[in-house]
Amino acid sequence: MMAPAMVVSLVFAFLVGWNDVLFASALQNQTIAVTLEQFGLAQSESIGAQPLYGDLMAAALVSAIPVVVLYLAFQRYLVHGLAAGALSGT
Repeated sequence: MMAPAMVVSLVFAFLVGWNDVLFASALQNQTIAVTLEQFGLAQSESIGAQPLYGDLMAAALVSAIPVVVLYLAFQRYLVHGLAAGALSGT
């Protein structure tokens, strides 16, 4: 009975750490989101006009793959855990 709730908490905690841009950029840690931000800025400064959007979007797609795989692996637990949490008040 606790497994769906624990999986939902695990996935949400993973997503917070994975997408933490503000905290990581303030402490100079290199998360994937901060690296993508710097990648786009470095390309726009070196070329002078616009970043290479093809390269930037390819890097964003590669960085999103672990989140998609995690969701697909735990999809039934997520749906069950979120539905149980929504119906527990009735």
